[in-house]
Amino acid sequence: MSSPSFPEYDEPRAPERSGVPHRQPAQSASAREERELWTPRRIALASALWVLGAVVLAVLAVLAHSHSIFPGDVGLTEWIQQLHQPALVRFINFASDANWPLPAGVTAIAVILALALLRQIRAAICAAISGFGADALNVTLNGLVARPRPNNVRIHAVAHLGLHSFPSGHVTHVIAFYGFLFYLTLLAGRAHPTWRPWLLAVQAICLYFIIFIGPSRLLEGEHWPSDVVASYLLGALLLTVAIAIFHLLGYAWDQYRASHPRLARS
Repeated sequence: MSSPSFPEYDEPRAPERSGVPHRQPAQSASAREERELWTPRRIALASALWVLGAVVLAVLAVLAHSHSIFPGDVGLTEWIQQLHQPALVRFINFASDANWPLPAGVTAIAVILALALLRQIRAAICAAISGFGADALNVTLNGLVARPRPNNVRIHAVAHLGLHSFPSGHVTHVIAFYGFLFYLTLLAGRAHPTWRPWLLAVQAICLYFIIFIGPSRLLEGEHWPSDVVASYLLGALLLTVAIAIFHLLGYAWDQYRASHPRLARS
């Protein structure tokens, strides 16, 4: 696994052959910032919020299994579908069009391969976890809950899809995958300030999908608002896992290099 270009942990140097040890190199600014960010207290808080989010998702799943419609689902969907400006509707719905299984899978594979070719191996691994892991979890939960898709005569559906409604695969995938890419751009921008103009373009794309994927699923009449809320939550839970694995892999890699001095000098 190659050394990533994102903020790294310290790498102790091996002693010189003369027996006089090197002084430990000064900790880089990015490494110090990362250590200050991920303090034990913040890790504990993030873990508690993750567990709370998982509990809320479980409760929503149980309720959706026994209730095909939540209070407010129909009214909110009807209100959103009152939007009739064609250009704005097309702009919003492109978030869905670009994230059907085939284009979403092709995009994810292309990004993962690009990261691997750039020797960002742990980033590629975690991008795969965030994208395809989200898809697998969504399909599993979707089958377990088995909630019918919107079928109210007042709700217009663009296409009559199979499977079930809770949660939305589009939303779950976007939040986990594009959320992780957005996080990578933040790390890369801090490590390489000259890249920021290019990274801003990637961040804008990620934010577009994250913001509009939920409304687009309602505009197209394929999901209830409660499906979308649960999907944002499921995607955020897996995004958190992918970020945690990313940093754990970085820590494990640095520990491995520290225990193999010849590799550290190469």
